[in-house]
Amino acid sequence: MPEFREMAKVTLFGSGNKGGATFTPANDIPSQTGKVVLITGAAGDLGRQTAIELAKYGRPARIYVADLPRDESAKKDLIALIDREAYEDSNESGSKNATEPRTEIHFIDLDLTSFDSVRACAAKFVAKEERLDILILNAGIIRVAKGTTKEGYEVHFGLNYIGHALLAKLLIPTLVKTSKLQPDAEARVVVVSSEGHAMAPKGGIQFDKLKTECVEMDYSQRYGQSKLALIHLVRQLATRYPEVKTAAVHPGRILTGMATRLKKESLLVRVTAPIAPFFCVPVSVGIINHLWAATSPDVVSGKYYEPVGVPGKESALAKDESLSKKLWDWTEVQFTGVKSLDESNG
Repeated sequence: MPEFREMAKVTLFGSGNKGGATFTPANDIPSQTGKVVLITGAAGDLGRQTAIELAKYGRPARIYVADLPRDESAKKDLIALIDREAYEDSNESGSKNATEPRTEIHFIDLDLTSFDSVRACAAKFVAKEERLDILILNAGIIRVAKGTTKEGYEVHFGLNYIGHALLAKLLIPTLVKTSKLQPDAEARVVVVSSEGHAMAPKGGIQFDKLKTECVEMDYSQRYGQSKLALIHLVRQLATRYPEVKTAAVHPGRILTGMATRLKKESLLVRVTAPIAPFFCVPVSVGIINHLWAATSPDVVSGKYYEPVGVPGKESALAKDESLSKKLWDWTEVQFTGVKSLDESNG
């Protein structure tokens, strides 16, 4: 039962990292006045709470929450929820930035399983904004039914990695431009990976099988493969675009809606559910590493961090430079037919 053993190892013991930075959003998020933020998966627990905390304590000019298309009423409800959670106690928040203007929240449609949708999201964003200060690639899936994306990639890899890699590629020019707006300007990309990257299959990434359902892999390997790829994405972005600070983060073992859904399907999750509160943390704690990576001056570009701000314990495959370069080159080939945002749709 290799799947059960690997999942148990990661779920119960994690990487073994201890300690970390003391980071309190109310005190440690510096002013984000005038900045623009884009967060994927912002309707889910982690993404939504990240938007709330950034709006409440950082006060950027605008936060764009990108998630699956929904009707206008649902979009307005999500925006209202974030706004309410961020500001209903604003006079008592204790934030040093509480007197600054409130953040505008906007919704953008994004289906990471479709190149057309990813490009449309990026195009809509750059049509509205001339800058992008913080891009948080937060969306993710685990243990969904076997399947492929619209372009034929295994669904975990396609959504968790390919869709995000394309979005980053399309928005990098805006990030680079933002980093040059003024001497102290800085742009960041924060990528949500996982200690689960250690569950990737032998060899790390099965390139010859990525455009299949990867039926010979268990779900933990499919998930691990996608999260391993995200660590390599961060490393390559840092090397190729030194103007932009990049970081991969593991949020910790968190009691999220995703975990609740997983409980219905995973024997391990059901078995460990009674003790989960002892080794899992709530979303409000889990997003601290997101916020640290997005705003702390201590972030070193190209690194993988575990909570909070601790250099992560990477697997041997995560340290493999040849695999990192091979993945980048392979990914560039996949995007050959995707027009840049400077090209017309004609």
